[in-house]
Amino acid sequence: MEPTTKEIIIEQVIDALGSQALDTVSPSNTLPSRAPKDSNSLSPNDDDFLPHCITQQPIPKPLRRPGAPHSIMVGLNKECPRWAPGSTIKWVAWTQGFKTPSDASYAAEHLHLACQKWNELDVGVTFEWVKETKDATFALCHGGDSGGGTLASAFFPNANDLNMMLVYNPVFSMPKWKANLWKVFTHELGHVLGLRHEFALDVNPESGKVFEAVKAVQLGPRNEKSVMTYSRTPPEIQTSDVESTRAFYALREDAEGKPPLVGLTEVQDYEPM
Repeated sequence: MEPTTKEIIIEQVIDALGSQALDTVSPSNTLPSRAPKDSNSLSPNDDDFLPHCITQQPIPKPLRRPGAPHSIMVGLNKECPRWAPGSTIKWVAWTQGFKTPSDASYAAEHLHLACQKWNELDVGVTFEWVKETKDATFALCHGGDSGGGTLASAFFPNANDLNMMLVYNPVFSMPKWKANLWKVFTHELGHVLGLRHEFALDVNPESGKVFEAVKAVQLGPRNEKSVMTYSRTPPEIQTSDVESTRAFYALREDAEGKPPLVGLTEVQDYEPM
């Protein structure tokens, strides 16, 4: 039997870095109530920082090897991707690449909290932490430096055997954002669910082009406070986010078996691997 893409990725990581590269951390339900006291006092002013999100993901430096692809393109040009309604999206947290084991544990705990938040909202799919990479749809791992403006990045629903959610160095140097990392992850999990940025259809007044080159379609009302927008304050899931996501995952085939549409764009269901 031919190995799956996931098995190939796991084997390549082990060959390049050793089996310890797949060491995982278990999240807990206990989160620190405030940022650590030893946070970098010379870091950018939290209140002036405006994060941004990327949809072209570099493979983290700790996982690179000669000849391996360094980026993955994602998009929604011809479909509205989502997970098959009722799916469970399983995730694992890798320790490789984080500066300290405590950073890895901290990130895992905050992602766990963000997953719990989305699960409580009952939008149509759920998230579940697992111990082994072979059982996961995606891995949380360290992405190194992001150039300063990106705290984390994720992916849209797809047919890949294994995806990555990356968390970057800047979030660990800014106390407010570190303390609210779980809220940053609620934004990234929005992408995992298939949600685009709130401003994806907006036109940049300087260039005259839409802000995001990959086409998007709108489902539900606009909300400038959406969890899927950028702000100088940590994102919050809004009622409109919940209602629109539920509506998205409630769409079903018609009587002839044709896939549902958002506008004129077909919805494509993916089964998590």
